[in-house]
Amino acid sequence: MNSSPDAPFFSLVIPVYKVERFLPDALDSVREQTFTDYEVFCVDDGSPDGSGALLDEAARGDGRLRVIHQRNAGVSAARNRALDHVRGSYVLFLDPDDAICPEWFATFAKVIHAHHPDLVQFDYHYIEEADDWRAVSVSAWEDNRCHVATDALTCGELWGERFVSAGHPVTKAWRANLLKDRYFPVGIALYEDRHFLWDVFPDVHRLAVADFPGYFYRKNATSALAKPRPALERARITISEYRTLFALDRRLRGDPRRPYPLFYYAIHAWAGFRIKLRLRRQDKPIALPPVLPPIARTRLAILARLLFLRLLFTAETLRLFLCRLKERLR
Repeated sequence: MNSSPDAPFFSLVIPVYKVERFLPDALDSVREQTFTDYEVFCVDDGSPDGSGALLDEAARGDGRLRVIHQRNAGVSAARNRALDHVRGSYVLFLDPDDAICPEWFATFAKVIHAHHPDLVQFDYHYIEEADDWRAVSVSAWEDNRCHVATDALTCGELWGERFVSAGHPVTKAWRANLLKDRYFPVGIALYEDRHFLWDVFPDVHRLAVADFPGYFYRKNATSALAKPRPALERARITISEYRTLFALDRRLRGDPRRPYPLFYYAIHAWAGFRIKLRLRRQDKPIALPPVLPPIARTRLAILARLLFLRLLFTAETLRLFLCRLKERLR
């Protein structure tokens, strides 16, 4: 992460792999931004298609766009490579099969100049694979649709269920110094963005959440979330998430935000465990209460949920052992 007197206000990071079909749309949506004080770092993660060539062509026509080519190492490694070079005051992320409305940068800038937050959270629109993001209407943002937290407790209350449901980095503006020497975990096949958020969040002391759905999240059948995964890999993903959650809990001891991740993740984890036992339909949405009940903030409730999650973690560890044993016996 670098800084200089001529540094832009925003640094946008786009990890690129095998998205030749959607990449032009993503780049067009960036070029159409009404706020122009930004730089873009596109990391070609060893794409086997024409994505790398599309990036090089785009960079020749726009000096704000910089391209880094590397051997395939995964989305986390690609984002991390860009984070070593960003110079902006705030860092944004865009997935290469998605798009952003023309006012996305400008609206982030309005919120930041008004409230000076460490982290800004916006909303998003789902679009289908074949949809044109330009046809989606986004209402102009108004300041009264922005909620701001300025201390640890109100940050926890405002973030609420987002500890689990909004881990993705792409709908956020991150103060650059918050990300100094912080990186996405490499080697985790899924939900690596949630690990990253949980690592950063204890240092967030001013949070702004605005109802502005200017990010167009494309339902892509070839995305990491849609990819079927073997039982062994799923078990590894779940266990790594538990370990990150427990590390977050240790960091939040004595912090009024401590009950929030445990409360919401316990609901999420129990629903997931019931799906694995075939006691719950996989397509049934997980109901996460928007408000933390007062009793959930008590020390006894914290310890009870921590014990509950430790038991589920033990069950997942046993599942991983059985999966490995099954692999060896094949």
